[in-house]
Amino acid sequence: MARKNPRRNISRIDMFSNAGKSHGGWEVRIQRRGKKYEKFFADRQHGGRRGALQAAKVYRDEIEGTLRPYTVKELARNPSVRNTSGVVGVRRALQVEETDEYIYTYTFWIAQWTDGKGKRKTRSFSVDKYGEEEAYRRAVQARTRGVSLAKRTV
Repeated sequence: MARKNPRRNISRIDMFSNAGKSHGGWEVRIQRRGKKYEKFFADRQHGGRRGALQAAKVYRDEIEGTLRPYTVKELARNPSVRNTSGVVGVRRALQVEETDEYIYTYTFWIAQWTDGKGKRKTRSFSVDKYGEEEAYRRAVQARTRGVSLAKRTV
């Protein structure tokens, strides 16, 4: 299992005044189920950068300890706001190849899922070959089939 990033949900913010003086600190930002938790830890109030970072980590760990984490199923069911296909694991891709004389553009619908052994699987369907709607339909079908063969629910 991968280790968690020790600075997850913590960002550095440095600001500079017109007089050239700098001040800053660490900001903790966490969002779970539509509720946001934010707090800023100024270097000056915590004895410097290290102290402010340590205070931010303590706060972050306290907040995370009170929140129920998302399950893999919850994450997979809810498309990201960046998802433009409407289906988790299906995306539209554009590939551009340039030669000395021409620029070629290829459009695909790509399906991705994880098989039963945890290995990522990918299938792509050309819009040039199948048309926009059929390539999309095939990508959705490939993802659905791949997930069901992996005996997973998402």
